[in-house]
Amino acid sequence: MKNLIIALSLFFALGANAQAKKAKATAAPAKAIPATVAPKLTGEAAAKKNIQDLAAFVTLTPEKQASLTELFVTKQRMMTEAGASAERKEVVSEIIGRKLEATLDGETFAKVKANTTLYQSLIRQ
Repeated sequence: MKNLIIALSLFFALGANAQAKKAKATAAPAKAIPATVAPKLTGEAAAKKNIQDLAAFVTLTPEKQASLTELFVTKQRMMTEAGASAERKEVVSEIIGRKLEATLDGETFAKVKANTTLYQSLIRQ
């Protein structure tokens, strides 16, 4: 019985040691960001920028700002998911455009859509 306990403890100790070495080997070293390249915005920061751009163009109620912030955070998360293909990004952009149309009233949405640079920045990444 004593030998069985010793054998099991050695088995688990070696297994834990192998897992620790495997985790160290797969961790990639951090790369330095060149000074000339600006860091990308995080999902929430990009969503806040979208809201600020939209609020500068049209007036938004606090309720609409809250719902649009949630929409833009979701957009950023879906666009930056690992393995997101160009086709998936197009579908997400289409969905965001429809939800934006549903959230804003008709006159406001027509005004936003007429400003193509703003509209594209809102529905794209």
